[in-house]
Amino acid sequence: MRIAPHHVPGTAEHRLSEMLRPDPTYKPHRPWPAECTVQWGHGIAPATPFFEAFLPGTFIRGEGRTIAEAEDRAFDQYAGEQTCRHLWGRQRPGRDLYLNGAGWCRRCSAFRSEMFRPVVTLGAHRRPLRRMEVYHLDSMENDHEMNERMNARYPERRKDRERLAKLLRIRMNLYGSTDED
Repeated sequence: MRIAPHHVPGTAEHRLSEMLRPDPTYKPHRPWPAECTVQWGHGIAPATPFFEAFLPGTFIRGEGRTIAEAEDRAFDQYAGEQTCRHLWGRQRPGRDLYLNGAGWCRRCSAFRSEMFRPVVTLGAHRRPLRRMEVYHLDSMENDHEMNERMNARYPERRKDRERLAKLLRIRMNLYGSTDED
């Protein structure tokens, strides 16, 4: 198990986190797998204690009266997912249909971010860039230090980032930009 850097004293992330909101002292007590990154805290409004586990391709969040109780709930969900004979679908039980490739198990409600190929709406890219897309394109094209950090930290996503930058640049050249968010 890896602990998110904003919980590790001495890291830049921890110093920033402490300035924004003091970090609750906590040590995870469940046997999370080695490839799992965990974090915890108290929500903003309402201030509900939570525990989050990031496993490859998924995310689990537990909430409770204490962070320990929240971790127990998250771990129980994780353990249940390990024994489920999953039946995947694009629709979150009782919620909207996801077209971005995410999948939900109809039996245990497990989530996977890349279960299916995304459903592409023809012509969806034939529009001006929104303000945030312009900022994103600018950072991908000009913030070389950030790109190096992202490529070092997530090498498997490099081609996705390059493809997105190319798509945004083409849209900017063909359709311009708008002030809409």
